[in-house]
Amino acid sequence: MSDTRPVFRHIGRPVPRQEDSRLLRGYGAYVDDLPEPPGTLYLGCVRSPVAHARITSIDLSEALSMPGVVAGYTAADLTPSIRTMEPDRPKPGYKATFRDVMPTDRVRYVGDTVAVILAEDPYLLEDALETVLVDYEALPVVVSIEDAIAEGATAVHDDIADNIPFAGQYKTEGFDAAFASAHLVVKDTFRSARMAGVSLEPRGVMASYDKGKGALTLWSSTQIPHLLRTSLGELLDMAESQIRVVAPDVGGGFGIKAHVYPEEVIAAALARRLGGTIKWVGDRQDDFVTSTHSRDYRYDVEMALARDGTILAVRNRLHVNIGAYACFPFGSSAEAGGGAIYLPGAYKFAHYAFETHSVFTNTAPVGVYRGVAAPIAHFAQEGLIDRAAAALGIDKLEMRRKNLVQPEDLPFTNAAGISSDTQSHAACLEEALAAIDYEGFRRDHPRGEVRDGKRYGIGIACITEHTGQGASRYRTRGLHRVPGFEGATVRMESDGRLVAAVSQSTQGQGHLTVFAQIIAEHLGVDPGEISVEEGDTATSPFGSGTFASRAAVVAGGAVFRASETLAAKLKRIAGFHLEVAPDDIELTGGEARVAGADMAMSFRELAAIAHSLEARPLPEGEDYGLESRAFYDPPNVSIANAVHIAVVSVDVGTGRVAVERYAVAHDCGRMINPMLVAGQVHGGVAQGIGEALMEGVVYDEEGQLLTTQLLDYLLPSSCDIPDIAMVHIESETDATLGGFKGAGEGGVIGAVPAVAGAVNDALAGTGAFVNRLPLRPESILALLKSGAE
Repeated sequence: MSDTRPVFRHIGRPVPRQEDSRLLRGYGAYVDDLPEPPGTLYLGCVRSPVAHARITSIDLSEALSMPGVVAGYTAADLTPSIRTMEPDRPKPGYKATFRDVMPTDRVRYVGDTVAVILAEDPYLLEDALETVLVDYEALPVVVSIEDAIAEGATAVHDDIADNIPFAGQYKTEGFDAAFASAHLVVKDTFRSARMAGVSLEPRGVMASYDKGKGALTLWSSTQIPHLLRTSLGELLDMAESQIRVVAPDVGGGFGIKAHVYPEEVIAAALARRLGGTIKWVGDRQDDFVTSTHSRDYRYDVEMALARDGTILAVRNRLHVNIGAYACFPFGSSAEAGGGAIYLPGAYKFAHYAFETHSVFTNTAPVGVYRGVAAPIAHFAQEGLIDRAAAALGIDKLEMRRKNLVQPEDLPFTNAAGISSDTQSHAACLEEALAAIDYEGFRRDHPRGEVRDGKRYGIGIACITEHTGQGASRYRTRGLHRVPGFEGATVRMESDGRLVAAVSQSTQGQGHLTVFAQIIAEHLGVDPGEISVEEGDTATSPFGSGTFASRAAVVAGGAVFRASETLAAKLKRIAGFHLEVAPDDIELTGGEARVAGADMAMSFRELAAIAHSLEARPLPEGEDYGLESRAFYDPPNVSIANAVHIAVVSVDVGTGRVAVERYAVAHDCGRMINPMLVAGQVHGGVAQGIGEALMEGVVYDEEGQLLTTQLLDYLLPSSCDIPDIAMVHIESETDATLGGFKGAGEGGVIGAVPAVAGAVNDALAGTGAFVNRLPLRPESILALLKSGAE
């Protein structure tokens, strides 16, 4: 059969990243690199050293008497001028949640900000912070999910007595009958450690207020500049037109910078109050203590199966520890809601039921992080499949082949009600098996064999990634503060050069390259000749921001539309002057050419006409200028998919796990830039290996954070990451403009269950089963000991 797919000039090419040269040469400008206006004051935060207590007194007098200290404030000084954050509103399943930027009467986690100090020098500021005296009256602490939901547990917030701000449930019709008909039911509880994002650049903000104009400019290391501006307008009672938010270069985000933080609001409020510039830059300890955490889950899951291994039904009871406050703007349901709907994944069982809960505790707030709940949802699902295969005596590979969504099932709506027109699970599985040489591994490493003190295992994860979510999906999930759409402006300047402004904020994903490729596809110029600007609310159209694998799909759709419109106008102007129909014009090489004829006009000529710099007229009814603005809200979620296979060795003497080999077959629809897709997957796999084997935030029973520096919180290094064999598959969807699907999170979503499954396979025959992450050496040794007992 011949390949009828369209041939593209720029989309699909591995174009080198335009942003790299500047950043690698040290020409980047992060928040802490920005020029500081004369008189800039430095903001420092007095953090609570206890997890739960009433504030009985705060004494700033010694700090205020120190040279160079300008002012100090408590909640009593600031809260009258700052509205309370309200991430959630009361509606079915939700209770209203609130957060003051500084607690007025009691702290709820170690790191809550009880006072702030302003000083002329950042080093004097550190000395002053140490002199602030705060008296606390200790209150009972709840740290774990079990503590918080126990009968009689202390309420983290008085108005939510059961510590559950969000609860949801779902059950397919006929679920109970299907579950009761099962030949076998397997069940387990899967737990994941709390994670920290650990971006290269900790959070930072600089706010400057122009008293003459009554205008606020705020530079922030943020993923959501427009939503931050909207939030500042609401919380400070300012018109959004008087607020400008700029995200300069951002050194990594992964979701932790997709929230509105108290430091941003406080800096803005004080800049307005004092009529100057206020700067706060967090250090690594600030990052661990106050930036959002993630992944603190408990999945209680059951799987009902027929005798031949067909999955009949799955029951999921999920609890998520969301810390002391619901995050703004995502609210209390982002993790718990996602964790429930992601679990069916790549499998076509018909019946599903879940109960899901968000739980308040006296720990740092938990928010969105790369993959959100999907890595652990797939960890639980793939773990149950492995357990069921062992119980039924069926090879785990054949269990997956039997239950995967197949090409003939498409379009497919899964048991959670999520629909997709294109998926490629079976093809990805076979490609990944070939890339890893699955049969060769099974031949060379019999199950249960110990060779040179090591056991070897192979793990398979068939995963889906929910990408490009728009307004309807966020409304369905109850996230009323996330608009869902994105915007783009594409314009041609009077000299014929192209410039685009997109409602995104890049943190290294390659936005400037891929958006230029989309524009180049429509307008026929080299992507390197197109300038793409992001992260400035003064120049870019409104949008939601960069998170949830939505840049290529949603912002890319807006760029796609704006480029089409501008291309059509150029063709109309060129057709008018070349005396041919617009449809006869081709845009290529910076010219508008008549197809099949030696007639053309350069973009510089067309731009001069459109900007009235030449005497030649425009077609009747055509406006001056060459600028197109478009917005895009995808009608549905686009489902990317992949198969990850990991080979690990487990040292039975030390418990150390090493990932020996790794393969991925990945499908994100039509690829804009294969090289960048591979980079996204590679980076995600590295994070997933860290999550599976080493990373974890630790609190003690009093709510004290024990992992506040990189000496305590272990991250994977290059030595921990194997070479990754990668296969690209493109199942183009009709559900999005351009046929794009997201690719930002699939790497971590697949790596966690693949590595965990490989360890589980290595432990076959010991009686141990993997159901808790991370799998550090001490955890492996404990598993081996428990299996032998």
